[in-house]
Amino acid sequence: MAVLSAAGLSAGYRGPAVLHEVRLDYDPGLHVLLGPNGAGKTTLFRVLSGVLPPRAGGVLVDGADPYADAMAKLLVGLAAHRAALAPRLSVADNLGYWARVLRLPAPTRQRRVEQVIDTMRLTDIAGQKAGSLSRGQAQRVGVAKALLGDPPVLLLDEPTAGLDPGMAAGLRERLRLLADAGRTIVVSTHELAEASELADDVTVLHQGRVVARGEPGELRQRLVGQGYRLRVRGHGDLLGALRRLGYAPEAHGHDGATVQVSGEEETERLVAALVRDGVGIREATAAGNPLQDVYLHLQG
Repeated sequence: MAVLSAAGLSAGYRGPAVLHEVRLDYDPGLHVLLGPNGAGKTTLFRVLSGVLPPRAGGVLVDGADPYADAMAKLLVGLAAHRAALAPRLSVADNLGYWARVLRLPAPTRQRRVEQVIDTMRLTDIAGQKAGSLSRGQAQRVGVAKALLGDPPVLLLDEPTAGLDPGMAAGLRERLRLLADAGRTIVVSTHELAEASELADDVTVLHQGRVVARGEPGELRQRLVGQGYRLRVRGHGDLLGALRRLGYAPEAHGHDGATVQVSGEEETERLVAALVRDGVGIREATAAGNPLQDVYLHLQG
């Protein structure tokens, strides 16, 4: 049985449904929920965490229904897009407050706060007021808050949004360690590059429906085909040679171009033909993110 599963979920607010017949199963690992803004990612997380009751369908967390069993809600830690922190309290006091809200046992409460501070590398800012934190620091505190109850499932709603590349990379590293330790982590994002870098697998949510799921490269192959964009760099008449070979190259810089190929065999033939035509090849690599093609396919 999957740690987190949903079957036939439909959900929304006062108006039309936002989610339609969503079916998911997540085991331990690092999973990405990918979709553009407005796809329903935040709504899905609210339903999965027991916050927003579905209009139809159901959710199971480790076999328990969070809408029928209050204890099942404690099995899911939800980190919202923006951490809800009291600005005048320190980081440690914010976490202590939420530990009390979760009714963690008094004898172990302080130790658990210290553990999540260590896990998310917050020791240096534990005494700092939450209102003075940077966006990246606040995001890490939000993840620490979600970890307080030691839940087997973590739902993180765009945790790296607005972070600089260094902070985002550091947070992704911590999430990978948590997943490798046996947690089921689902991270929502609309960033293709982040999804490709993070994911054990990707679930694509489009207009409130799950339209695809799989490993990034496998998704592209299944939805788009085996072809890919090839970036070629070389000296000589690269663009002219590509056109003579029947390609429609897109120029990149003074020595590069991108073309569409059907697979590895065509790439090998193309490189050999360019060399015969006098082009000195410096590089021939797959261009871009494999999920870019999936997005273009879905939105086309």
